Amino acid sequence: MQLPSPSPSDDALRFGRFELQRSERRLLIDSRPVLLGARAFDLLVVLAERPGELVGKNELLDRVWPGLVVEEGNIPVQVNALRKVLGADRIGTVPGRGYRFMANVEGRALDAPATAVPAPDLQTRLPRALPALLGRASDLATLGALVDGHALVSVTGAGGIGKSLLVQHLLDARRRAHPHGVCWVELSGVAEASALPATVAEALGVRLGAGDPFEALALAVGPLDLLLALDNAEHLRDGVGRLAALLIDAAPALKLVVTSQVRLGVATERVLRLSTLDLPSAGAGVEQALATGAVALFVDRAQAADPRFTLTEANVASVVSVCRSVDGLPLAIELAAARAPMLGIHGLASSMGDRLQLLTRNRNRTAPARQQTLRATLEWSHGFLDATEQAVFRRLGVVVGSCSLQLAQQIAADAAGAGPIDAWAVLDALDVLVDRSLVAVLPGEDDASPRYRLLESPKAFALERLAAAGEVEATQLRLAHAVSSLFAEAWEVYMSGRITIRRVHLSLAPDYDNARAARALAHCPDSVRLQIAVILQRVLPRAPIGEQLAHAEACEALLEREPSLHLRMVGWLNTASAWICSRRMQRARAAAERALALARDQERLTGDRCYLYVALGVSAFAMAWNNELDSASATLAEMRALEDLAWATSHVMLRLDVEFAIALFRGDHTERLRVTRERIARAPDAHEETIGMNNLIDAELAAGDVRAAATAGRTLVARLVAGRSEFLLMLARLNLCAALLVLEDAAEARPVAEAGWPQAARFKLHGVWADHLALLSALEQRPAAAARLCGYSTAAYEMLEERREVNEAAAFDRARRLAVSALGETEFERLQADGRSLRDEDIEAIAFGSADA
Repeated sequence: MQLPSPSPSDDALRFGRFELQRSERRLLIDSRPVLLGARAFDLLVVLAERPGELVGKNELLDRVWPGLVVEEGNIPVQVNALRKVLGADRIGTVPGRGYRFMANVEGRALDAPATAVPAPDLQTRLPRALPALLGRASDLATLGALVDGHALVSVTGAGGIGKSLLVQHLLDARRRAHPHGVCWVELSGVAEASALPATVAEALGVRLGAGDPFEALALAVGPLDLLLALDNAEHLRDGVGRLAALLIDAAPALKLVVTSQVRLGVATERVLRLSTLDLPSAGAGVEQALATGAVALFVDRAQAADPRFTLTEANVASVVSVCRSVDGLPLAIELAAARAPMLGIHGLASSMGDRLQLLTRNRNRTAPARQQTLRATLEWSHGFLDATEQAVFRRLGVVVGSCSLQLAQQIAADAAGAGPIDAWAVLDALDVLVDRSLVAVLPGEDDASPRYRLLESPKAFALERLAAAGEVEATQLRLAHAVSSLFAEAWEVYMSGRITIRRVHLSLAPDYDNARAARALAHCPDSVRLQIAVILQRVLPRAPIGEQLAHAEACEALLEREPSLHLRMVGWLNTASAWICSRRMQRARAAAERALALARDQERLTGDRCYLYVALGVSAFAMAWNNELDSASATLAEMRALEDLAWATSHVMLRLDVEFAIALFRGDHTERLRVTRERIARAPDAHEETIGMNNLIDAELAAGDVRAAATAGRTLVARLVAGRSEFLLMLARLNLCAALLVLEDAAEARPVAEAGWPQAARFKLHGVWADHLALLSALEQRPAAAARLCGYSTAAYEMLEERREVNEAAAFDRARRLAVSALGETEFERLQADGRSLRDEDIEAIAFGSADA
């Protein structure tokens, strides 16, 4: 017997083999009705009407069970029922937040375009949405007054007392109060003080030069006017204290706020010590209780867990009892409030005496404050977890900073066949951990990409449990393998041409700390360590020179014994790029030659032309900079023959870089201008466009269009002054200064040079700058200073094994002629020889002094 085909409904939603007829309240698969419960059907309608969109648990409760008081656990029951019918991949879970319908849906009113949120010009690193700051109005006002009056303020107090949230609210309120904005820097994932400068520089988006990293960061931050916060500094007290003192000395407009369990001990430091939240008296009524910070926080967090909760005369005594039993400690209150929907307010209050007895009676008076309070709270919370949830919790302790859901699943799941915890079990456990305030949800750039982080104290507790279970090494290795796979996959997507290198950086940046931690593991296999390092050195565009060199050195050592041809090829290719970025052109040439030979082998084996193209480009670029122009041109020709316009813009940009380098060293100014303009037109983002604009100014000057170069230079400097990229600003000032000196406008050139010189040595461009400083001195009738600066610049080029570019050579030759004319050949040669022994710190007085040196 054949069943009749149901007629299609006007309001039907269709996805794959399914048709959801809303008005008929039925689900069809291949035109046949499917048996589905009423609540499951309603839940499916809510999700399918908004495909791809995150639907929160509270909204689902309100729409599927309107007017009813039901447990939140009813939702996963209905979701599991739907997954059995639709397939497990149709409905996605975002732990702690809600669910998302993953299928493509056809139907009415479902195609509204998403609203784009513009990215801010200056990154703040603040969460997109901050929890309400309750019971801290007075503390916030006090902190604001301290920051107004002092350069360095430390907010201290026990772990979990609310230091971070207080400072985040201050930064959020003052986003526009400083020309260079505000910036939040999380230090909990920084294991060594030596990594502090790189961590802060990456958060600010500034570049560190050579020399001591602490002093380099101070120089980079020196010109900035911003409010900077360093969070969780207690484990790096001495290093943060040193860094704070340097930053305050170097940056008169900087305001620095540090959160720590102990003060830094710096002379200029002002301290705000947070106490616990104020508590009501035991017999307080609703109005009196809500006026206190502790109860206001409890009510807010309880309502977040269950929107139906309200404070009433019937439950106020129990709520006050809970808050008083944890001494008004914010984290403990939040953990307690998260349990309210499960135990009920009266049940929660009655359990507090047994669970938290150590807080008031048996605690060790000599133990740290965190252990006197939070350990008992965390042990109590941990006791509510089942065995799987406890395992997931402790394994997530190896995460540095935060991780994605996918990374959490790879870290916390058992190996195939080794245990019952699979990816789905991790997902369910993570949902519980978020609900119980043991794991925090960090919104990503969009709702589709949240990240998960154990707060500081739960993380320490998790690591203790991990050690007790004997799982530390195995879990750390799972982290290393997961990060290695993540980096390798992102790199291959980039090489396929689907995304730019900038997008690779943005996608991997949240896991840089996890990558660094994995690389540092003594028991990490060499191949895993290498896989991470070869990508990390390439996708850190703002990495300090020291870190790039360290990655390159480490890669070269590991590459010699790596068996995989593909990984060896990628490794040598990216190591060559790292040497190029750090201006080690001879080492870049050698590494590029190794990469090119391996790329030719891979092309013969697999037909992969893209890697061969990129390897040819890196090799040709290194050849040009090593003055092998004929070889570079021949390699460029081979490159052009392979080029595919479907490849990523960055691949084609590499060919333009090679063309630029060859034209530069051949002195072909017309070709330089053509290539530079094409590069600007193809630039995938504002950063690359700015680099192109700097190159255009340099090329216009070399081609003789001096006024155009000066005009463009003024415009670019004005644009960059408001940003944080001191490297690009320094280059723009260099090119503007060069153009003004050709125009013999020493009066305008001097302040530009004075502003640009302090950054020159950090980026190993002190020789380049010195050529123009010599010409400035000569034009100001200070020939002795010009002669000595000529000697200093020559020594700098020799030390770096580099040669002058066109504009620098012209500046040097002109400065030399003017100085020789004023001094005579013999005296010039004597002063130039003297200048070869000058130190970097000697130059400012010579170059910008009013008298001849």
